[in-house]
Amino acid sequence: MLSLENVSKKFGETVAIHPLSLEFVEGSTTALLGPSGCGKSTLLRIIMGLIPSDSGSVRLNEISLSNSTKLEFRRRMGYMIQDGGLFPHLTIRQNVVLTANYLNWSPKEIDRRFAELAELTDLPESSFDRFPNEISGGQRQRVALMRALFLDPSVILLDEPMGALDPLIRSDLQNELRKIFAALNKTVIVVTHDIAEAGFLASTIVLLKQGQVAQIGGLQDLNSDPREPFVRDFINAQRSPLDSLEAHS
Repeated sequence: MLSLENVSKKFGETVAIHPLSLEFVEGSTTALLGPSGCGKSTLLRIIMGLIPSDSGSVRLNEISLSNSTKLEFRRRMGYMIQDGGLFPHLTIRQNVVLTANYLNWSPKEIDRRFAELAELTDLPESSFDRFPNEISGGQRQRVALMRALFLDPSVILLDEPMGALDPLIRSDLQNELRKIFAALNKTVIVVTHDIAEAGFLASTIVLLKQGQVAQIGGLQDLNSDPREPFVRDFINAQRSPLDSLEAHS
């Protein structure tokens, strides 16, 4: 169980996160959804321990996040960002095994885990010794996912992981991610501004508005029973042009 209790964050006079409490059930996939500037990525970085909250607590099972525990906390989490965050001067393999080398894993352990994740993410062997700029955007995201999963974390955090991909590659990767999440049974939190992506990947959606929780539920819950005008407006704003054409045909 990952839980946040009364977590808040300000940057100067700007309130990024109003005090909020959330629970993420073990093995579940949750989407943090909302428009730009609503606090999605800030919340993810607080969970990861990359920035401190101004109040409240973050807890993963028996560990509370603090200055003394944040390194252990991070090692129990895999983190993947929009462009993958790969080091351009390292090969694909070197990027993936970087943390394991730092933690002095044996070569045999590293080889076994690398092969396991390459098969899971369907990364071709021909890419292992290439550099990030020599492979496609979709493959870079698969590499970033391998790196996030390498230490077998309890929680996987994904910050707009497909935001920079073209629609076809994005669709393929969404399908792959959903299969991988189901196979691993990890606790997953994915940040997105795309409601269709949130509904496809996650069983629970946390819709944020200006650093506050507007509504929590499944996609059908938000669509059929919006609790405030913002929820309805956000959903309507994302309906595709084809939906609009069909509605008027």
